[in-house]
Amino acid sequence: MRRWTDRRTWRWLPRRLRFRVLGLIDVIALWVLVGALVGGGAWWGVGAYLDSRTYCTADHELRRVGEAGECVGVTARPYAFEPELKGVLDRIARENAKARASASPHRKVVSVAVVMPYSQKTEGAAMSKSLILHALQGAYVAQYEHNKGSTTRRSAIQLLFANVGEYLGYWPDVVKELSARSRDGVAAPVVAAVGFPNSDSRTLASVRGLEKAGIPSVSAALSATDMENPYLFKVSPSNAQLVDALKQYAERTDVDREKAFMIADERDDKYVSDLRGVMLKKFGADYGLTNNAVRRTIETYQGKKGPERGDKQDFKESVEAMCEVGTRTVFLAGRDADLQPFVDAIDHTGSCRYGPDDPLRILRVSTARDPVTESPAIREKADRLHIRIVTAAAVDAPRWERGEGETPRHFGRFASAYERSFTDAGKRALNDGYAVMYHDALAAVSNAVKQSSESGDREVSDDDIQGQLRKGSPQDDCAMCVQAAGGDFTFVDADENADNAGVGQWPVCKPVPIVTFPEKNRSGAPLYRTYERPHSKCPAL
Repeated sequence: MRRWTDRRTWRWLPRRLRFRVLGLIDVIALWVLVGALVGGGAWWGVGAYLDSRTYCTADHELRRVGEAGECVGVTARPYAFEPELKGVLDRIARENAKARASASPHRKVVSVAVVMPYSQKTEGAAMSKSLILHALQGAYVAQYEHNKGSTTRRSAIQLLFANVGEYLGYWPDVVKELSARSRDGVAAPVVAAVGFPNSDSRTLASVRGLEKAGIPSVSAALSATDMENPYLFKVSPSNAQLVDALKQYAERTDVDREKAFMIADERDDKYVSDLRGVMLKKFGADYGLTNNAVRRTIETYQGKKGPERGDKQDFKESVEAMCEVGTRTVFLAGRDADLQPFVDAIDHTGSCRYGPDDPLRILRVSTARDPVTESPAIREKADRLHIRIVTAAAVDAPRWERGEGETPRHFGRFASAYERSFTDAGKRALNDGYAVMYHDALAAVSNAVKQSSESGDREVSDDDIQGQLRKGSPQDDCAMCVQAAGGDFTFVDADENADNAGVGQWPVCKPVPIVTFPEKNRSGAPLYRTYERPHSKCPAL
């Protein structure tokens, strides 16, 4: 026992500390101390490890969730959600830093959240990586235009990256954080949110959550007519307006009414269920679209988007039924990703036979001309099978870049700014429409921030933005309109709403071009513009 209690025998202890004091009691005390230090270190290590597993950033702004390890939450820092996003996130972060540094009593800095998914981990995700990239690029161009503009010197915009997850399911985290950042006294308060790419119940829930905090939302791409809330503004035409543009085209061309058919996504998805209903309402009676047991002209399939399991995009039975009745006009009520497998199914169905003077026309709607829907593979099959694809879209970038048709007056300025900022983006980067639509969503907020900041040196609030977004009219050559790349517009209020849209806050005078593929549109039909009537003309583009 002596060698354990006599410090003079402890060779591991420095010589000057080898003195005898209380023997065994000292030993116990020393080992308790060592145990506490080791335990504390281990606990700290475990805590740090758990933090790294739970959070993506040291400041805990982004939380790691799900099997794929998505990083959800709100940050102004350029976190690498996807490697492809690094360049644009860095640009926005630098612009954010400049905006914050410019704050003064005469220059108000506000935050606008870009609410959407920031990663694609699975095939059915709400947004693809390319759409996410282009959306952020468009938002950056609008942010830069505001912060460097000669007419917006009294305000600056900081963008927040608000990731709700690839299936939009983590919106409560984002809403809670944005609400906290909108309170009085917060530096660069949140005054609005933009984005919201999908017509989905989770999107509407997030909008309602932001409404409780008084934060208005401006969607870049929502089009389902039941996406309604007093605090939700939509930059895209509604499904009803897109289908109205299709109907205007059909009435001026030789679209076959007698041999019509509908193939629709059957999922309980706000976008596709609304589109099914709108197409039936607008075309059903005149084109004989019916579920009648004797003469059935409607078939369904399960679309690609969403986490649901099943035989997705299996068009075999639907196409066989369509071709057996000699269909010449088919309404496809689905998403862009469904077009190629639909055309593939036609190619593999022996009963589908068309000719150059007797083609099959596919009528559909879309945000724009997604490169996936105009791929070389689809072009080859459409030419060979004599298929004509007719799409009512919110954006027709390829034709606008060539200066063909009626090009929006501010599209050229936007396209030039985009090319200067993203020199490696590629020639088809604008085709999917997301850069244009996200630019225009932020441009609407920018216009409201500008108007609000001109009223003096007081802080700009979310109430100010909500009020300004409701103002404006296309009268007087659209002087008070949003100067948008996709065509100048204002938002219609609920009291002025027409029958062909939802409750309100859809864009007024928004152009809806008709795109035909693979042949160009030579119909000569006038350009459809939302809410335009013979007695109420929109100003020239």
